[in-house]
Amino acid sequence: MSAAERVIRGAAALGTGLGLTFRTMFRRKVTVRYPVEKLPTSHRFHGLLSLPIDPETGKDRCIICFQCERICPDRCIHIEAEGKGKERQLSRFDIEMDKCCYCGMCVEVCPTEAIVFVPHYETSTYNRARLLYSHEDLTRAAPKEPIATGIVARRRP
Repeated sequence: MSAAERVIRGAAALGTGLGLTFRTMFRRKVTVRYPVEKLPTSHRFHGLLSLPIDPETGKDRCIICFQCERICPDRCIHIEAEGKGKERQLSRFDIEMDKCCYCGMCVEVCPTEAIVFVPHYETSTYNRARLLYSHEDLTRAAPKEPIATGIVARRRP
C-alpha cells in the first residue's frame, strides 16, 4: 500500500468519525438529572420487598404459612407467630436486605401475594443495621398496586 492510499484511507476514516460526531451533536439530549429526575422501572423489577395491606380487610395478606421463609436461599426472612389455628397472629416478620439476593423466590411461592417487589432502588447506607426491615417498615413501603407479583395473578401495566 502506497503512502497516498494510506493518506486517502485515513482521511476517509477521519471524515466518517467527524460525521458521526456532528450528527450526534445535534440530536436531542437523553441525560437524566438523577436526584431530581428518575427513569421509570420495569414491571418485572426486583427492588425492595414489602408487605401490602389488603384493602378489603385492612390487615396483612400474610396467612403465616412460612413458605417464603423456607424457600429463601439466603435465609434472610424471619417469621414468628403467636397462637394456634385461625387465631394465629403475626408477631415478627423481618427481612435482612443486606443478605437478600433479590431472586424473587419468596414472591413466587407466596399463595396470597403477601410479599411483593416495589420499584424502590435507593437503599444504600453506611450502616448495616438500617438494612434490617421490620414488619412496620415493610408495610410502610408497600404501594397501592405492586409492581411485580407472584404466580397467583399476573398483572400487566
